[in-house]
Amino acid sequence: MKYLITARDGYALRRVIFQNASRRLGSPVTGFHDLRGYVSAGPIEQYLTATGRTYFKGMSFDDPVRLQFDLETTALTPEEGRIFMIAVRDNRGFEKVLEARRPAQEADLIAELMQVIHERDPDIIENHNISAFDLPFLMGRARTLRVPLELGRPGGPPGLWRVQDGRTSPHWAVSGREILDTIDAVRRMDLPSAGLKAVSQIFGIAPPDRVYLEGEKIAETYRDHPALVRQYALQDVEEVDHLARRVLSASFELAKMTPRPYHRLPYAGPAMGVLEPMLIRAYFHAKHALPPEQPHHAEPHSGGHVELFAEGVLQRVVKADVASLYPSVIRAERIEPQSDPLHVFLHLMDHLTARRLQHKAAMRRGETGEHQAMQSAMKLIINSGYGYLGAGRMAIFGDRDAADRVTTKGREILSNVVDDLRAGGVTLIEADTDGVYFSVPGGWTEAQERELIQQVDADLPEGISLEFDGRWQAMLSHEIKNYALLGYDGQLTVRGASFDTVRTEPFARDFMQRALPCLLQGDIAALQNAFHFTLDALQQRHLTNREVATRVRLTKTPEQYREARRKENQYEAMLKAGATWRAGQRVYQYQQQEQGWLPLEVNPEGRDYDVQAYIQTLMSSYVTRFRKGLTPEDYQQLFRPVQAQGLFDQAVTEMRPVWRAASGPPVR
Repeated sequence: MKYLITARDGYALRRVIFQNASRRLGSPVTGFHDLRGYVSAGPIEQYLTATGRTYFKGMSFDDPVRLQFDLETTALTPEEGRIFMIAVRDNRGFEKVLEARRPAQEADLIAELMQVIHERDPDIIENHNISAFDLPFLMGRARTLRVPLELGRPGGPPGLWRVQDGRTSPHWAVSGREILDTIDAVRRMDLPSAGLKAVSQIFGIAPPDRVYLEGEKIAETYRDHPALVRQYALQDVEEVDHLARRVLSASFELAKMTPRPYHRLPYAGPAMGVLEPMLIRAYFHAKHALPPEQPHHAEPHSGGHVELFAEGVLQRVVKADVASLYPSVIRAERIEPQSDPLHVFLHLMDHLTARRLQHKAAMRRGETGEHQAMQSAMKLIINSGYGYLGAGRMAIFGDRDAADRVTTKGREILSNVVDDLRAGGVTLIEADTDGVYFSVPGGWTEAQERELIQQVDADLPEGISLEFDGRWQAMLSHEIKNYALLGYDGQLTVRGASFDTVRTEPFARDFMQRALPCLLQGDIAALQNAFHFTLDALQQRHLTNREVATRVRLTKTPEQYREARRKENQYEAMLKAGATWRAGQRVYQYQQQEQGWLPLEVNPEGRDYDVQAYIQTLMSSYVTRFRKGLTPEDYQQLFRPVQAQGLFDQAVTEMRPVWRAASGPPVR
């Protein structure tokens, strides 16, 4: 099955769309503005919505031909470098490395890639960061070398074009094929890094013999060890194939249900990008007018129940979770937009929930196939229902009053859960929207923890259920939605920007991974050793610049930065090094002792970082995360930069972690 509708093809369908929409709405439609602002979605979305068509009906994830290709280049921009290798693979068993050992062969290399794509005829082209790197680089080199770039199918518009979807980062389209970027799906996940190598390790999909090469050394390695680079390149596309199966399968299933192109779904918001097109399609098919613009509310929307009861280190931690709280409230209370006289919103919530439960039941029976992806896709839409109601005037069927009814009922339910748990003799730690963390008394078994949750569940309204959602050895409660958990298996889990972000330096992440388990296990001597280990590594320059660098995002082009006439460190660093960049690019930078901030690529393996600046970063941004788990006196003694015995120092072996009520004194 080949499908040829693409973003540019949609422009040829304007007249059909307008005629179709006019007939269904019962009033003349002369432009996309008459479709209540849905113009921003683009012509192909209009076509799919007006016709009700979707992608991949009756197909599984591997039925379309999926092809991955990845470039190896001598620099990061097509102006400064060239392509010397392209690894290609598809899900039909094809695998090949294309090479250009000399600059004069690069044009032939690009032409060979076009020939491979023509012969393999993929329905879908995939790579990790293909939109921001591979395609712009390929287009730049093809333009310079005057090589035709024919990635699309014959019969449609030639070349590539940028999808006009309002994003600052580009997305590209071609005739008759979908271009999917796995980084779009990865960025929606709560992962410490979006890089292919890091994500592959997190998901356990990296090959056992994986070759790792530094980006700036790949071309140099190729001169002396070409076979090693070939293996590296092929493993890149192999990982992309496995990653696509992991992160794109839900979007693939959504494409069967939602009148939107497949390539938009990995980064489309589930409320405005998935649920709303389904609602609009239903009204088109019913020949019913869309609702008028919703009234503006001056007062803020009331959110969920969020409360911090205790901070510091607490032992024997359990989480109880109200399963799918807001979707359950919507269905149990029959809450729907007032502007939805056809009751499509509630129909979708009911129908998709029922189908999701069917797929989950199939998974429990051990049935393989698409059940996991289907239930994940449906969960995404169901959980977006509340957010859509509260989207205000951005949503055609938004209803602020309905959203307030959902959160009001949700707060009532969670408050009752909190009260019942407190009555059960536990210490409450944190309540956040639909879940509660609490600490149980010493000596409790897991069976007793589950029994308490079942007792509280029995008092909840019909259609609402409280579930056991995990247990941990200890928890450092830092602030609301920012905490660290230590499992009974020794696994550390951190949540919130206080503990880890994409900007966290590698040395700091290593320190937190070393130090947090020590505090949570009550081994204060080991905590102090972890601190001095990191401090000594900085002072003695045992670390490389790579290990202290931070990741920054450059949102302005060089021209925009110069026009702004306001100095910012991240851009000054690039100018200082004579480096070029593009808007949206993420780069690594470090603080150098003499020159201040510099791009990491200037000296990645060097050790000329500013020692005092990074000691200050360690003390102010990371050590402070331990303050609430210790008494003020213990904290000051443990984290002195100089290891010297104070006159009134306490023996470290006698120190213990502490916790306190959110407004109370410390408790050991």
